[in-house]
Amino acid sequence: MCGRYLSLSSPDDLAERFQVDEVRLERSEPRYNVAPSTGVPAVIDHQGERRLGELRWGFVPRWAKQLKGSPRPINARVESVATNRMFSTSFKRHRCILPADGFYEWLDRGKGRAKQPFHIAAPDGQPLAFAGIWSVWRDPEDEDAPPLSTAAIITTAAQGEMERIHHRMPVILPETLWADWLAADEDQAPHLAETVTALGAPRLIATEISDRVNSVRNDGPELIEPGTVDD
Repeated sequence: MCGRYLSLSSPDDLAERFQVDEVRLERSEPRYNVAPSTGVPAVIDHQGERRLGELRWGFVPRWAKQLKGSPRPINARVESVATNRMFSTSFKRHRCILPADGFYEWLDRGKGRAKQPFHIAAPDGQPLAFAGIWSVWRDPEDEDAPPLSTAAIITTAAQGEMERIHHRMPVILPETLWADWLAADEDQAPHLAETVTALGAPRLIATEISDRVNSVRNDGPELIEPGTVDD
């Protein structure tokens, strides 16, 4: 799974990295502890052009009758995203890239021992391209309410460096798949799930860090300093 990540790159840097045509993202301070329910940078295809904007992390399907009490999953499994009722329409029509300057995962060390957090990033320090889906929800009881645009990260079975830490990981798209992931039509969508499932292990570096990252209130470069958790 993926429940926390980093968003450090500026809108200008992301626009250059992902060859964006239009930027609708305001500059903000680097975030070292991005948590669910917050706004996150996202790249979508809009009428053949790439747009960089913001989506709220925590997926709400467009057909949800109300927000209160409705599930807001932050992840969607690649094995079922094309057939799951909650996600299938967005997978066919509304896929996105969620840029991340690394992410966190916790190693379960067994009963009675605290989990060990890891900071995971690309060896070259470039932002990772998480595969995602997005949706726009409108309140059926309030026509004047602003629409809510939300997203979920696609996950897959752990590979490579991640296998020793957790059984799931985000789908990290290579640059060769960015265009297809964003713009493939509905007929091509089923093949995308097969393609990303068959991707080899991405190159990642995992570093043990302290448990300061456990609290969403903590946010700063000290979170990714090497460290270990005491039993």
